[in-house]
Amino acid sequence: MSSIEIVHPVPVDEASAWAAAMAMTFLEDPSPDAHPASDEARRRDWSADRRWGARSAGRWVGTLAALDRSVTVPGGELAVDALSMVTVAATHRRRGVLRSMLTDSLHAARDRGDAASVLIAAEWPIYGRFGYSPAETTAWYALNPRLPGASVAPADADAVRQADVVEVAGLAPAVFARARQLRAGNIDRPSSWWDRVLGMNGLAAEKVQGRVPTYVVHDGADDVDGYLAWVGTRPFDIDGSAGAIEVVDLCAASDQAYRGLWVYLTGMDLIGAIVIKRRPIDEPLRWLLRDGRSLRQTNAADGVWLRLLDVARALSARRYGVADQLVIEVLDDAPGGYAAGRYLLEGGPDGASCVPTSTLGGDLALDQRVLASSYFGGFSLAQQAHRNLVDEHTPGATARFDALFATRLAPWCATNF
Repeated sequence: MSSIEIVHPVPVDEASAWAAAMAMTFLEDPSPDAHPASDEARRRDWSADRRWGARSAGRWVGTLAALDRSVTVPGGELAVDALSMVTVAATHRRRGVLRSMLTDSLHAARDRGDAASVLIAAEWPIYGRFGYSPAETTAWYALNPRLPGASVAPADADAVRQADVVEVAGLAPAVFARARQLRAGNIDRPSSWWDRVLGMNGLAAEKVQGRVPTYVVHDGADDVDGYLAWVGTRPFDIDGSAGAIEVVDLCAASDQAYRGLWVYLTGMDLIGAIVIKRRPIDEPLRWLLRDGRSLRQTNAADGVWLRLLDVARALSARRYGVADQLVIEVLDDAPGGYAAGRYLLEGGPDGASCVPTSTLGGDLALDQRVLASSYFGGFSLAQQAHRNLVDEHTPGATARFDALFATRLAPWCATNF
């Protein structure tokens, strides 16, 4: 069997072949002709030092990208390493390819000064051994607006209007930048993301179910504060069969925009099914409907996973639900052991400080994976009790920790990466 070579950095002239290998493993068409816009966008945004690959007998058999991104944390922002496009060909599994690429990329992230690494896991069992842990939940919903009680009563019928993609390209980035601050766990969308999705600067717009989305925007009191993208997925018929749509992106920077966009959606003619994917687990729509049961949650799954690399920086970056002080001993048996240590956390709603300490006794000891799952406020220590990875030294420290890390809304990431 041919030997395997781990390649880093991956030069841009290998981008198309590298991406084809990735596409094949993700069960997509590997031909560059199938995704010309994506291939062109990838080349424009290529960072060779953030791409890893594995090659055997001249063919790519493994891929990994570490994107430079920022994530919303409670009360602030944190620069992170965003792991993406991770694949190993079925012909070369169980030969250490993933371990080599991922261990190297985590070392590089720590050397760059990234406080954490995030990813969206294709499969649950893979990434826990590298220190990642689920940090938020995402959900899928379905709504039949024709059912009694399944529409949202109008508030301001003139606030929502259709817009072309050029106008949306000029408005949406600022709206999203405001909206993502409302929930922890939201990752940023760089200009290259907007170009690829909307089809700007010479790229073709991404299609959903073979169609380019329709866009509407919500005009707030001073400026546009929300937008919506949807595609038709099933036509209506004169025999009475209702059509169906999928909501591709619903972004609201205000409660008024959120309500207005749902007034529009539930008031559309000819529609018997609205599907909306990858939304918050505590989707507010239910409370706008006269019959909340008409909104059906069809699926829920783990969203963003987190691996802490610099505990002191990560915990200092966020704000906390109450004012308190805890000494936390973090255990880290994953490759690199980056988070291991004892830390003094002093935090509250107005600010925080976290520093290593060796002189103070610990209030509780916990595995880095547990801390990662709690970091955005997605999972309390009480919820994670069955992991048996928390040891309380000071009575009541677990409850105090949960009060510190609690958030008003569930964390959620609106963006695939």
